[in-house]
Amino acid sequence: MKKQNLSGFSGRIVNICRKRKQFPIRGQLELTYRCNLNCLHCYCSGLEYQDKELTTAEWKKIIDRMAKEGCLELCFTGGEPLIRKDFLEIYAYAKTKGFLITIFSNGVLLTKEIISYLEKSPPFSIEITLNGITRKTYERITRVKDTFDKVIENINQLAKSGINLFLKANCLKENKNEIAGIKAFTHKLLGEDIKRFKYDPFIFAKLNGDRSPCKHRLSAQELLEVRRSDPKIWKEFSKSVCSITPGLVKNKERLYRCTSWMTNFFINPSGWIRPCNLSTEYSADLKTATFKEGFYNIFGRLQNEEFKSDSKCKNCLLRRYCYHCPSRAYLETKSKESPVDYYCQLAKTAFNEKNRLFLKKGGNYAKEIKV
Repeated sequence: MKKQNLSGFSGRIVNICRKRKQFPIRGQLELTYRCNLNCLHCYCSGLEYQDKELTTAEWKKIIDRMAKEGCLELCFTGGEPLIRKDFLEIYAYAKTKGFLITIFSNGVLLTKEIISYLEKSPPFSIEITLNGITRKTYERITRVKDTFDKVIENINQLAKSGINLFLKANCLKENKNEIAGIKAFTHKLLGEDIKRFKYDPFIFAKLNGDRSPCKHRLSAQELLEVRRSDPKIWKEFSKSVCSITPGLVKNKERLYRCTSWMTNFFINPSGWIRPCNLSTEYSADLKTATFKEGFYNIFGRLQNEEFKSDSKCKNCLLRRYCYHCPSRAYLETKSKESPVDYYCQLAKTAFNEKNRLFLKKGGNYAKEIKV
């Protein structure tokens, strides 16, 4: 199998970040919102309009623009990107431009032909979502029969191919008792590297405003139980909770705290470049606007937006532990500044756990904030 040459790649990223505050290092391309599955927690279901998707030629033009601006990494995602008949054509074109490519997929549509092609022209990695280690749980979540055996077969084929493979799972009420099992399966197949398995604790409302996915969320206490179900997962969580959330601005007047837009961007199926995949704010239509205008000019405007209300989030002492953000809040409340009780509970739980760990080590961190 032909390996992708990554010599000097990490150093190049470090040098860019040192020299330039804003630079389009990583782009996530949502090739489609269509999917062969019907997962009960999907945030983009309901927006599967094939007639609004960019054509093959339009995606190639955008890829040309990204290459011209020096973008280094691309992630092809959806929906399910492999549902597009031109997926390999778009993938191959991006490869000729020298991008480091990751593919997000549910894995069901990975045919022997596609796997064979990717063996010869490998991506940097493929990430497969596996939301159950039993047929009953997996198909309860995907709501499509006869998909579990197929995805397990394809995962095994990918593992044998030598393609860089990662497995991940969403934490849901329906699979909370199988997260540790999915991780065990991953490590048995791919080795003990903790990075081979990822779990996502966050479930969002749909982009069309439908809050139905939220009822499948795990409570803060349930998430703790999932993390405690595996010693290594718990160790990683304990390490992360004892560090301040990275990439956040400190100005409490500022509404947007996230700074990922300075190096990351998202392009939706109809060609809108956005700083966040959950919001259409501060976005530009690449069918009419330039990539440069969208990324450098329009994105930057969000850093000047301040609170316009007396939202309790503004002065909350737990804000640095909280995953509340304007985009997530708007999906659930139709207001960018409204608190979301779920994120409040997660923040309190994270702080209390940090307190407990500090006290266990003989520290006095509990005096800083009383919850």
